[in-house]
Amino acid sequence: HEIFFHRSSVNASKKHFTKDQSWVVFFEKFGTPSRVSVSTTCFVNSIPLLLFGGPVVVKHTERKVVIEDWMEVEMAAQVGVLMRQLREQIVGKDGLLYNLISKTDSHEDTEIIDNIVEIVSPSK
Repeated sequence: HEIFFHRSSVNASKKHFTKDQSWVVFFEKFGTPSRVSVSTTCFVNSIPLLLFGGPVVVKHTERKVVIEDWMEVEMAAQVGVLMRQLREQIVGKDGLLYNLISKTDSHEDTEIIDNIVEIVSPSK
């Protein structure tokens, strides 16, 4: 199936995509039987998907990581394992985000959060 950017989307006029624009996150999807459109869109690279998406499976021999049983990202197995471990430390049980939410005056973790934001932000 092919999906189109709705004319109201900020990405509607985009014709060429860079390597770090492999994935599109959208808020609205609508269409007709012959055409599906999305609006309120944003490009993301694979890092936020790996860190905050669904379950991650590392396929060592195929050199790829599968997120939520359908999103495939090509990468070395070692990197996939490291990303899965980092994800567990950020969003896992007793992870960084859980601890930040549960203790409201934590200033020591601010630098870590700033580093995570820098990692998941697009290159300038």
